Amino acid sequence: MAFNFHQAAQGIVLANSHRGYSSRYPENTLPAFIGAKESGTHCIELDIHLTADNHLVVTHDHRIDRVSTGTGFVEQMTLAQLQQFDFGVKYHAQFAGTPIPLLQDILRWAAENGMGLIVEVKQRRRHDEFVYHLVALLQSMPEALSHIQLLGFNHVLINRVKALIPDLALQVVTLERYNNQLAAVQHSHASCVCFEYEFAHVDDLRAYKQAGLGVRMYLHEVKNGMTPLEQYQHKFGYDSRPEIMGWLREGLIDMLSHDDLPYLQALIEEAGLRWA
Repeated sequence: MAFNFHQAAQGIVLANSHRGYSSRYPENTLPAFIGAKESGTHCIELDIHLTADNHLVVTHDHRIDRVSTGTGFVEQMTLAQLQQFDFGVKYHAQFAGTPIPLLQDILRWAAENGMGLIVEVKQRRRHDEFVYHLVALLQSMPEALSHIQLLGFNHVLINRVKALIPDLALQVVTLERYNNQLAAVQHSHASCVCFEYEFAHVDDLRAYKQAGLGVRMYLHEVKNGMTPLEQYQHKFGYDSRPEIMGWLREGLIDMLSHDDLPYLQALIEEAGLRWA
């Protein structure tokens, strides 16, 4: 059964775990994805790169230094090289031995468990090879296609994939406010839009929904002990909570994304909505 990413009209805002349940587990690993599912949520964001020997792996940074015991660039390393390193122990010793995930394994897990995946493309170079191998993987796993939205800052690259798999749903990142925001998004053939508070306007959110698009709001990670909404108040000088609550209650947001799932769930419940 296809995963439904857009349920705001039914009073449901999906609590979208950013890189899995990454405030409690090592990010972009199977434990983080299983942890998100066990917390009661059904929608996960993750990031992908193509290795030097053409395997699609799940990790965020271009370098592996921050999240693993290794050093180097994902796109310049083979899968065998990446598998030599631990992608869990830097988070906590209890996750020692956690490997870098293969996208094909996570796609299979998501389809088997009824999970929705926002798959963000991080590829910088070798775009021809990236498109070829991602298309081949998705075509080999038709059961997974209805469980994903392909996300990217690079709208051109993700559209190259969609050109070869027309049924693939795209989600595009918008980090500016254009003169005709809806037209810009529609020109990128998006099914869903990802936005951040700083660049948001209620008129654009309403235009997205009137056009039948899904909407995902990304909330930044906790910094200097401040939650996202506290950060916005510190940066802009006013309380963003009433505005964001209004957007949620009006049905303008389908997915709310953050590293800390209880924080997300509490915000959604505060708006009087369901997250599962």
